[in-house]
Amino acid sequence: MQNKNIMILCKVVDNFGDIGVVYRLAKALSDLDSSLNLTIVCSNLESFASMAKKIEPDKKSQFFDYKNTRWQILDWNQSEDFTFSSKPFPIILECFQCGRPDWLEKILFDKNAKEIFHIFNIEYLTAEEYADEFHLLKCYTRSPNVKKMFFMPGFTKKTAGLLIDSQFLKTLKESKTLPKNKNEFCVTIFSYEREFVQIFNSLNRIQEAQRQKNPDFCVKVLAAAGKSLPFAKKAWEQTGKKLNFVQLPFLTQEEWDKILCTSDFNFVRGEESLARACLSGKPFFWHAYVQDENYQLVKVNALLEKILPFVCGKNLKNELSSLWNEYNTPDAELNESELYDFLQKSAQGELTAYFENFSENLFQNGNLAKNLLNFLETLQ
Repeated sequence: MQNKNIMILCKVVDNFGDIGVVYRLAKALSDLDSSLNLTIVCSNLESFASMAKKIEPDKKSQFFDYKNTRWQILDWNQSEDFTFSSKPFPIILECFQCGRPDWLEKILFDKNAKEIFHIFNIEYLTAEEYADEFHLLKCYTRSPNVKKMFFMPGFTKKTAGLLIDSQFLKTLKESKTLPKNKNEFCVTIFSYEREFVQIFNSLNRIQEAQRQKNPDFCVKVLAAAGKSLPFAKKAWEQTGKKLNFVQLPFLTQEEWDKILCTSDFNFVRGEESLARACLSGKPFFWHAYVQDENYQLVKVNALLEKILPFVCGKNLKNELSSLWNEYNTPDAELNESELYDFLQKSAQGELTAYFENFSENLFQNGNLAKNLLNFLETLQ
């Protein structure tokens, strides 16, 4: 690859979701090629610093060491006299249609510029069909010198696949060597705001049923910091505090990966944790961000279409589909009988193979970072 300079743009909308993806993207690219010169432009360095502890939120420009590479970190909002020069000019990864800072816009659309600039729009993760259709689709800009193209993460070979960094691979591999604790069913909860009483009722029933066979059995709930924590804690209290409830502090990306890979069942939300849950091979529920007219259900059912072919049994497929739709419909009650049955099967290890097969299929689509570098090799 001739141009080793890559700029990654991130305007933080969700506190940690957007920058979490960008941070993993940068790590994955550097893992593959340590000679890359990465510049990360972020609108909220405080959020970034919560994941990458050595970043100083008040600095407009700084360097960050990752393994044997060094990244340049820039605040999105620079002073009026700020100039950015690089030869060759970086390939630009515009994440989640975040736009571009004013100082960068001036460079790209300078009437005297003769250089060809390449921008790749790294879109939000979706299982919808348009991901296949938009991947590598060219789009117009207001200058013939500024070439822009969609680069779509996704769940099929027609997309760029999912992001896979080396540390996550190591964590996943190690998790598969750990012996299963037969005395425990570990459940992680990281969700948006919703009611959890029915989930805790089902988990209580599972614990009671399992203790008839094994008195030492317990259900452990790992409640992640964030929007769902107060709702999960309230449900635990309302249902008798019968389970081992652990309130997690804010965790690094690496620590969170380990929890998702070693838990028995994961309730996740957003994009970053969704991708890790899919790759972990563990049974999970996904809570999509609520949208107007319940459009999130379109996204939920698109993902279900990718998962269900790996699930055996019509009844189980129907259970999974109905539960995911109920879980993602505001104010809808979960069918407690179906929920108990589904979680009980998970506690007994009956669902693991289905989700492992789904995970293996995703790995076959390749690593988004590797697919991106391969494509950049073709640029003229």
